[in-house]
Amino acid sequence: MRVVATAGHVDHGKSSLVLALTGTDPDRFPEEKARGLTIDLGFAFTTLPSGTVVGFVDVPGHVKFVKNMLAGVGAVEVAVLVVAANEGWMPQTEEHVQILELLGIEHGLVVLTKADTVDDETLELARLELADHVGGSALARWPVVAVDSLAGRGIDTVRAELDALLDRAPAPRDVGRPRVWIDRVFAPRGAGTVVTGTLTGGSLTVDDDVVIEPGARRTRIRAIQVHHENVTVAPSGTRVALNLGGVDHHDLHRGHAIVRPGQWRTGAVVDVAVRVLPGAAAPRGRALHAHVGSGEHGARLRPLDADGRFARVRLDTSVPLAPGDRIVLRSTGRNATVAGAEVLDVEPARRVEAAVVRLARPLPQRILDARPWVAPDDLVAIAGVDVEGARALARQMVDDGAAVAVGSWIVATDTLADMRSAARALVARHHHDAPTEPGLELARLATTLGLDVARVRAALLGVDDLVVDREVVRATSHDAAATDHPDAIKLLAALREHPFSPPDPASLGIDPSVVRTLVRAASVVELDGVVFAHTALDDARRLVSAALHERGALAVADIRDLLGSTRKYVLPIVARLDAEGVTRRRGDERVAGPRVMPMT
Repeated sequence: MRVVATAGHVDHGKSSLVLALTGTDPDRFPEEKARGLTIDLGFAFTTLPSGTVVGFVDVPGHVKFVKNMLAGVGAVEVAVLVVAANEGWMPQTEEHVQILELLGIEHGLVVLTKADTVDDETLELARLELADHVGGSALARWPVVAVDSLAGRGIDTVRAELDALLDRAPAPRDVGRPRVWIDRVFAPRGAGTVVTGTLTGGSLTVDDDVVIEPGARRTRIRAIQVHHENVTVAPSGTRVALNLGGVDHHDLHRGHAIVRPGQWRTGAVVDVAVRVLPGAAAPRGRALHAHVGSGEHGARLRPLDADGRFARVRLDTSVPLAPGDRIVLRSTGRNATVAGAEVLDVEPARRVEAAVVRLARPLPQRILDARPWVAPDDLVAIAGVDVEGARALARQMVDDGAAVAVGSWIVATDTLADMRSAARALVARHHHDAPTEPGLELARLATTLGLDVARVRAALLGVDDLVVDREVVRATSHDAAATDHPDAIKLLAALREHPFSPPDPASLGIDPSVVRTLVRAASVVELDGVVFAHTALDDARRLVSAALHERGALAVADIRDLLGSTRKYVLPIVARLDAEGVTRRRGDERVAGPRVMPMT
């Protein structure tokens, strides 16, 4: 099953050719039939001699309806260019060919219609004129067939050439990331909302949960038709009609897209490579029409370099895009196609000033330049590849030395080296400023580096000269014991002298950082603002346990007398013993808890 779009000037016989090939008139509206003028997209299908089913998207050729033409060719990869032999190359032939080239459509067929209206010499001149216009382009390789659509002469040759063409052209890609650009919305009686479009990038299945963009509206595919037949699975590269549940058809429009949740980056700002058409003014700063998929959007283009090779395009709405997608840019004033753009980055993460160097690089380096920390799973949407493609891209980044695998991330090599260097400097400075502390708090280091704790922890894992221990980062060479500092020695001596009535460290002129360091080192314990030597708690635990074995129960006053202290100091100690299970409160007394120390 393949999809082919027509292209060509108005009244050159595109619809008549489709009718001759399929037996279906693609003109759907009474006005089109009455005027003999295609206004909107038409659809028909046929089976070729090989058995390949071809769905045709017939486009209007009048200059007033280029918007509709673009809606029909935005998702196809094969086209049939129609040129009337009696008129030859015309303005809309030129613009349609320019659009096909800007969209990257390289495979197709040229049909010289109305061959019955000219003699052999004129037909040969038409061929020569055609060759002159397409010379040097991909269209120069396209077969040329002359036909009389009304009489049917040459139609079998067109079918045969289409068969050969579709056999040569690459098969529709299936990367597991389906997207349907909606080109029709309607509501058949009793069927709810139905949308049609060309399915690319993957298959869709009945009951799939999908998202309508823009807007991220969730819906479910209730039914699928391909070429008027109900199917369970629609393969990539086919025309589909999707019956959607829970969506009002008035809320959907041409240009909306159906995608799977989480597979696409949806944005209004894209960095692109620009191709300006010969003779057209570079679209710098002025309002433009940007044709994306089947939709038309207002846009502004900001050149990123003096040559205009790269630009940042800001659309008036967000759409699901990926690197490699094509955009056609038309002027709003002259109603003419002026340029095309290939998407390089969706919702760029870096400032404009750094974009030019980045955009000129290959995709893996471009991704890392914009997003130095990237999760492999995120590469699916960022790079526009399937899951296996994302894994291969991540491996390539690492194998090429451009990135390093760090925990759950792929990190640009330079970024990781700079981050580790900055971490070393910050830790060294902390050791210098607070030599008694074991190191720099991990959370504080992460904040200073502008990263989250998880990334910093992963980045420092395995670094030889830094250690992450109990949420603190220190240099491996930093082995100064907290107890070696003069203030620490002074405080510990005072606490040992008065174990159960300890002096306030501030009254001794002790720096708070020394106290914090001793707490982390478990040399002292802080209970309700009172600092005790760690050995004091060990002694209190032993004395109280022995008294409980002897007396059975102790009041707070008994513990106060036992420790030779006051309630100010005893109450924090008793609360700690309660929490540890050494004691258990019973009324106003304490009895032995489950962790009371045994009698020796």
